Amino acid sequence: LPGCSCFILPQWAPCPEIQVLRRWAPSPLPGGMETRRTICASGGATPPMPGDLAGASRIETATMTEVPTPEALSSWLGARGCPTTGWGEGNTKSVAKLWKELKLGEASLELWKTLKGEVKVLRSTHVLRGKVCSKASYERGVFLFNTWQQFGDGRKRTRNGLLSEKLSTAEVPLELHLHEVCKRAVEEEEMQVVVESSVVVGPNSRVPGFDPEYKCPLTVIDQHFVDYTIEAEESKSFLGLLTAYHLYTVDIVCNGLPSIDFNTLEFEDPDEHGHRKLKYVHAWNWLDWPRIRRYLFEGSTRKEAMRKGSFRSEAELETWLRQVGIDTNQWGKDGFKSVRDLLREVENEEAQLELWGRHDGVSLLMRVVHVLQLRVADPERPNKFLVQSWVQTKEGRAKTINRLMSKKLSCSQVPFDEERFTQVAQTVLHAQLRALQDVHFQLTPGKPPVRGSMAENEVTMLSATLAGMHYDIEESPSFKGMQTMYHMYTMDIECIGLPTGDFSSIDFDRPGGPYAYGWRQLSMSETLDILHSKAQAIERQDAKRRQALAAQRRKVEETAQDLEKLVAIARRLSDSSGEFSADGDLPDLLSGAVASLRAIGEASQVEEQAASYSTAAESLPPAMLSKMAGETVFSESVMEEAMARQASTGHGMRSVRCISSALSMDATDFLSDMTSARSAQREGGDVPRWADGCSSWNSQLERPGGGSTAG
Repeated sequence: LPGCSCFILPQWAPCPEIQVLRRWAPSPLPGGMETRRTICASGGATPPMPGDLAGASRIETATMTEVPTPEALSSWLGARGCPTTGWGEGNTKSVAKLWKELKLGEASLELWKTLKGEVKVLRSTHVLRGKVCSKASYERGVFLFNTWQQFGDGRKRTRNGLLSEKLSTAEVPLELHLHEVCKRAVEEEEMQVVVESSVVVGPNSRVPGFDPEYKCPLTVIDQHFVDYTIEAEESKSFLGLLTAYHLYTVDIVCNGLPSIDFNTLEFEDPDEHGHRKLKYVHAWNWLDWPRIRRYLFEGSTRKEAMRKGSFRSEAELETWLRQVGIDTNQWGKDGFKSVRDLLREVENEEAQLELWGRHDGVSLLMRVVHVLQLRVADPERPNKFLVQSWVQTKEGRAKTINRLMSKKLSCSQVPFDEERFTQVAQTVLHAQLRALQDVHFQLTPGKPPVRGSMAENEVTMLSATLAGMHYDIEESPSFKGMQTMYHMYTMDIECIGLPTGDFSSIDFDRPGGPYAYGWRQLSMSETLDILHSKAQAIERQDAKRRQALAAQRRKVEETAQDLEKLVAIARRLSDSSGEFSADGDLPDLLSGAVASLRAIGEASQVEEQAASYSTAAESLPPAMLSKMAGETVFSESVMEEAMARQASTGHGMRSVRCISSALSMDATDFLSDMTSARSAQREGGDVPRWADGCSSWNSQLERPGGGSTAG
């Protein structure tokens, strides 16, 4: 069922009853920490295959009987359209390496048939990713992060990853072997020997040796399944071979972990003489999960881009959203838009959905929208521009927005140029400012106005200039839980026919309308004052929230202490009379209630001590942001030309203002001030604003023959 956790069921039996053997669900994380993709647990129904493999079916699996030797494996691959020419050359691995993986159970080789009828050879590997923590750090959302590795010969490389452990095909399904795999990964592999953070392999330091008497101080006491995802990409080691990485993320809770950053030593398997060489030095740092996520995004690429035609129905889109970790339960309720609205956006090419990630990192679904913003002003009031202060639906719901006039762009006819931007701007002005009303106008629920029943106003656009572009990332206010990248293109619009004060308007063209808009004409300083007031209001609300959480936590702790007293009394009564055994163990029930209250108190404390608000963009690496923002609806040359034209126009306007000021002055005063301005400029002093704008005229006056030009 969509949105439900998966169940591991026995095979069908003749009886109509189905027994649930084990229910897999993500463990609730403290402090409202976000899980990436809660798809399903191993052993149950697997996540759908990504990309071109979506909906594909497995038709064959290579067995050691079919490929008993590397030569047989090479023939098997070639016969199925995957030639091994070039394998083993340069940085690639040989067929023998792949054959060894199959023999040791480190990978499987399968043949899949896609929905398009294509047959693809697929190598599958299974990897555990461990978020290692102590019991105390787990409650705070702090985990160990492997920042770098050093080889036994002293070479060093950046790692920036979680603890990882390859699984053998015999260990799948994972839920049957989860504790054993976690125990091996921590106590026998990457963390088998714990040392201080200063221990490294250097020119003046001895390479640490293996001590057979050493006992690992770490003990795995608990593990919590987080998610199971599949990433597919062409292997860099085996040319042309598509590889599916089955990734299982698990919270691994351990005893014996140092409370400070530390290193661990990992040794190779014994050689023929029983010696074990140093394989790696691992550096481990304690970091909170949001910061770890930021590191895990580094190096991400776009895995999928879902555009028009990608989804055949609303149900198919909703299923895909749930598979990539988007909870749509609140969509279509409480003012949020529905899945149908998102599908309409995608089909109208007003948005596209991009899935970003790397096979050992975390994935991020991004809704990408291109928006044209209009800075509308009357030439008689050039220092003020229109700001949309509120919007009201035909049902009567109103909300404050405080933004420029804007319109989502359709990408059906990219690339855009300045002429097309101007056409869109004209359409937006006509739609949003055609039916002007007074500032107090409101829509009446159930009685929306009809197009043509109101007088139309003529707001005429005089000029439109492309002023700039930027991008922003935030959680969408319309689609709960979905991050959205807004590519914002700004145009300066001059028009006549605007009211002189605040007003409202009705938009009949917007789908789902009509809508009522409130408009204010504000200067830049007034806009900043509104922003500052809003920020102060948010800070006050946040302070009150923290105070309420602190009060709640104190009350919870007081209640837990009272219950502990009841537990002690109940245990004494139970020991003396034994009367509680018939209806259940009352002391144990009370103890469970105490534990639950304490968990609530700890979660409240985590929320109370949470870091201050940060934008979604701040949680992503700069390189990834640059890569994600790289696709615009026009070429860079369009913006460069617009900026150059704007700069030229600005210089010309400064010169005009200079001449206008000069003409209003007495000629003697003008020449005197020009001389003073040139002297001040040479000596690094202050230059009058009008003189600063006259640099070109000033240079002409100083040129030979400049007098006639000035005249």
